[in-house]
Amino acid sequence: MKRTPIYRESSILQLKTNNYSMKVRASIKKRSAECKIVSRKGRLYVINKKNPKFKQRQG
Repeated sequence: MKRTPIYRESSILQLKTNNYSMKVRASIKKRSAECKIVSRKGRLYVINKKNPKFKQRQG
């Protein structure tokens, strides 16, 4: 009997809607004028609401 994995609907929706993964780098830079550098939980992040593919995290 073959087992099929059970997924929650929320995780499937999250996988479909989150097309851009975050790049993890040793040094982060702003790639456009809309990029913002923020510090959260001791890490530096670059976020961009207009172009989410520019997301980065240092560390």
